[in-house]
Amino acid sequence: MKNEKRKTGIEPKVFFPPLIIVGILCWLTVRDLDAANVVINAVFSYVTNVWGWAFEWYMVVMLFGWFWLVFGPYAKKRLGNEPPEFSTASWIFMMFASCTSAAVLFWGSIEIYYYISTPPFGLEPNSTGAKELGLAYSLFHWGPLPWATYSFLSVAFAYFFFVRKMEVIRPSSTLVPLVGEKHAKGLFGTIVDNFYLVALIFAMGTSLGLATPLVTSVCNGCLAFRIPCNWTLSSLPAGLSSTPFASLAVCKKGYVSPVTCVVT
Repeated sequence: MKNEKRKTGIEPKVFFPPLIIVGILCWLTVRDLDAANVVINAVFSYVTNVWGWAFEWYMVVMLFGWFWLVFGPYAKKRLGNEPPEFSTASWIFMMFASCTSAAVLFWGSIEIYYYISTPPFGLEPNSTGAKELGLAYSLFHWGPLPWATYSFLSVAFAYFFFVRKMEVIRPSSTLVPLVGEKHAKGLFGTIVDNFYLVALIFAMGTSLGLATPLVTSVCNGCLAFRIPCNWTLSSLPAGLSSTPFASLAVCKKGYVSPVTCVVT
């Protein structure tokens, strides 16, 4: 495959559809919060109750794929000939910080109690069985399964970036060996990229929405004065975290992630 030439500017078919979809959904949500809450809960209930089994098997398959990469015939393969940009310790810190973020501060310690008080499978709350199940469920979220998924998919992107030397990396690029370059760069690939961007934007929005009140509460517990939990002040951590310009040089050095891990 020939190297893709980097194009400057905005690609309309990838940029505008997700922007329009996210804008419309956000407008509908703000317009009627109660109705939006009902719809979101209904969609969440349908996805988790009807397709929860597929999500669980997906994680298990990713775990076996990770074992295959680590111990299989490609375990010793090197992606690219360039020296590592960061040290091994910096990579570990960056992976930990990017995959857990502020969520581990809250759910890492309290999730087990959530399952103890509201256990699945009809178990009695606060029973011995609920405590055992709560610990097991927490390990599924903060154990090896998520990390295996991140690692397995990151290898696919790394292969196209470091081996195929593709300067434009997007989800559709990883589908070239499966569907061919024509479909990956055509309508099918555009749909995949748009779906990925919409999911990514909402995932980041959810993380900011859940982590911002948590950061505010942590500041209230550590500082001598209290920070009001209103919209203006609570949006300050989100705004700071989404403004990378002042921290680009520090991030490039790999200094932010070790500090984040220590604080966590």
